[in-house]
Amino acid sequence: MALTTKSFEIFCGTGGVGKTTLATSRALNLAQMGKRVLLITIDPAKRLKDLLGLSGDSVGEIQKVSLEGKELSALLMSPEKTINRMASKFNTPDLASNRIIKILSRPYGGMNEILSLVEVQMQFETGLYDVIVLDTPPGAHFLDFLEGLGKIRSFFDQSFVEIFSYIAQKTGNAGKKVFGINLVNRVLSGGLKKLLGYLENVTGGKFIDDFIQAVQIIYQSKDAFMKGLTLQDKIKSRSECNWFLVTSVEQGKAQEAIELKSHATQFIHQDHFLVLNKCLEQELRDWTPQDNKLTQIKNSLEGREVILKKQLKEYFPTVLEFPEVISLSPVEHIHYLTEKWNSYVS
Repeated sequence: MALTTKSFEIFCGTGGVGKTTLATSRALNLAQMGKRVLLITIDPAKRLKDLLGLSGDSVGEIQKVSLEGKELSALLMSPEKTINRMASKFNTPDLASNRIIKILSRPYGGMNEILSLVEVQMQFETGLYDVIVLDTPPGAHFLDFLEGLGKIRSFFDQSFVEIFSYIAQKTGNAGKKVFGINLVNRVLSGGLKKLLGYLENVTGGKFIDDFIQAVQIIYQSKDAFMKGLTLQDKIKSRSECNWFLVTSVEQGKAQEAIELKSHATQFIHQDHFLVLNKCLEQELRDWTPQDNKLTQIKNSLEGREVILKKQLKEYFPTVLEFPEVISLSPVEHIHYLTEKWNSYVS
């Protein structure tokens, strides 16, 4: 299967397989082809910041980066900055000021995956980029990212819409004070009323007011959140999205890739790619050791890699192989990987 350019290129995989470095090299490869590229990472490890030499102040803001004479844009996800952009774009200033929403939009506050989806869609709608390359969180966090689509839909299902509609009718604009606990008693289930009653005893009535106001604000910002749902059809489309599931020849990583794929089948279409990183087969083939013990080591490594590739090809339609790069320079590392991407472009 030929590697063609699409609007979205999503890199996923378990930790420690070189996912972020490969996503960066692919972004550079696309820039070299004349594409306007935005590289986004929602990986909390912030590896992209180190690779591109970005400062701490750059988190959450789009930065122009020059690599090997080519320019691309990069964004390190910040849920707080995304909330601020949503509030500005959809004219819902309270979305950025509510205390509860601020807590939820912290990096580990629970809304990171949902806000990442919204951010990607907002950036796509600007029309400034031909391709968005997305470096997702490792392992199970990647699945959380995909399930963020379902979380948005569930949150705005019919029962919640009725509650939010009632709140909106009774309270008017977001800036007005909501009714408080009496409103909750009228529209929410008994179990949640008990929970909120307990919270009121522990935290005071101000928390309940803030909570209800947060519900109201989120409802009034519904369009901003629902925009993230339109991304689902795009990333599932063979014509609009390339999926790259990254793994390496290291012990146990291949099985992790197989398991990750099995959990994400409802999102990843059939024309996806397995990117097998840190391959040694070519280098081993060119190596002629003089020592018998070294020959045994070479044969063992080579044989293990051949068996691994055969196993993976039973599960993945196309396997792209990338070599182990021994370099202390991140830029040099990306250069070698970018050259390898060029060999796969149709």
